[in-house]
Amino acid sequence: MTVSERNLTVTELTRTRKLNQGVEARLSGTAAVLTPIGTFIYPHDKEYTVAQVKRPTTQKLRQALNDIPWGNT
Repeated sequence: MTVSERNLTVTELTRTRKLNQGVEARLSGTAAVLTPIGTFIYPHDKEYTVAQVKRPTTQKLRQALNDIPWGNT
């Protein structure tokens, strides 16, 4: 898997979503580990759906991260 880190604008995210290009968005943190984003609200109460299907990449990454402290690697 190739990883890149960059800024992503709301315009780019919504345009990619409209083109149905298999967008997966996720957040990470210490308690949540990794959680998928289904919708987001921007700018003022306008709701955007990011993904309505299963998020296979997010699920695989979440499982891999959870396996580390349990010694399942």
